[in-house]
Amino acid sequence: MFSAKSLVLAALVGSAAAFAPVPVATRSVTALNGVEEQVRELVISQLGVEDGFEDSASFTDDLGADSLDAVELIMSLEEEFEIEIPDDEVESITTVQAAIDFVKSKTE
Repeated sequence: MFSAKSLVLAALVGSAAAFAPVPVATRSVTALNGVEEQVRELVISQLGVEDGFEDSASFTDDLGADSLDAVELIMSLEEEFEIEIPDDEVESITTVQAAIDFVKSKTE
């Protein structure tokens, strides 16, 4: 079953490829690899940025994401952590730290 976000994304992209999961650089979870590291790895993979950014980095202003990148990142967070991010809360997730905080609030 597809979420409303995935249907909107498919309409924007106009391709079935929008439904394909984006591989994450590293999916292994170890005791040392907590939520923070998983979110950072997802950001690196989704946005194609180099490691070394601050958690306060804005997805759009600092990491160069456009609106489609942001939608794909939110969808990847939902899939990776098996959470639902309500549309009214999506707008508040604009930085790496905001993503980390949101995921932690839903998974811990």
